[in-house]
Amino acid sequence: MNGMNVFVRGLQIDTRYSLQDIDMIHIQENVNLKGCTLIFPSVSVGNAAQLAVDLLITKIKPQKVGLIWHPAIMPLVGGDPYSLNETALTTSAEVFYSGQWKLVIFQIRSPIMQEASQDFVDRITEWIKENYIDKIVILSGIFDYTRNDSEIAGPSVKFVASRTFREKCDVLQRLGDQTATSGYQTCSVVICDGSQDPKKISMYGGGISWKFFNACNVGGIPAVVLMKYCSEGDNIPDAILLCTHLNTLLNFAPSDCNWESPPSWTGMFGNPPQHGLY
Repeated sequence: MNGMNVFVRGLQIDTRYSLQDIDMIHIQENVNLKGCTLIFPSVSVGNAAQLAVDLLITKIKPQKVGLIWHPAIMPLVGGDPYSLNETALTTSAEVFYSGQWKLVIFQIRSPIMQEASQDFVDRITEWIKENYIDKIVILSGIFDYTRNDSEIAGPSVKFVASRTFREKCDVLQRLGDQTATSGYQTCSVVICDGSQDPKKISMYGGGISWKFFNACNVGGIPAVVLMKYCSEGDNIPDAILLCTHLNTLLNFAPSDCNWESPPSWTGMFGNPPQHGLY
């Protein structure tokens, strides 16, 4: 491939250089990311995290400021998922920014290939430090069938947080102690340090959730994984619950708000059955 030029949505990439010479995250707008919170959806079971980010973007309407390119991300192109009137294309990984809420939001729409995932995580972690991003929230779905006996009757939402994130976000303690009127916890909170054994924290079906969280934790970046036990199927309720707990954590919308779905969700499960069948 020496001497070849590859064009990626306006980026000319000379393949004579290594991947380390390419800006993986290309910010097309002049924005200051210092002190922001990064929302990262891990491609995981039920696509619950991606659906939750769709709800978040539809709710707060952030500005699309860039894109992400890496060989770990399978390529994808399509129409604008958030508007029926726009002609702009969308790609497999994009960056959104809200100055009002100091949020940087990644939307990852394609699977992350395992063989290149470590380099992907390492380079995102480096980018986070270079841009002085304050803390990271990783959204993820995890397999419902991995719950043990003690977890089956417990909450379906779990926070796994670094101690540095806990120090920045007192609401985590309140979430851990909060109980619903029926007497059971609405979520559970696990705090771990940089030496935590990953085998003690189950994130099966969570994609690169643990790999990314561990890289941030060991690297001193405040991070939390907000995960929802779920199964494949209609994962809209899982996405709504993820977004509701994310809002409780970051307080970017009223607690009783309605989560509006984007136009791209129309016909998510195909056309309705024909009445002639009945």
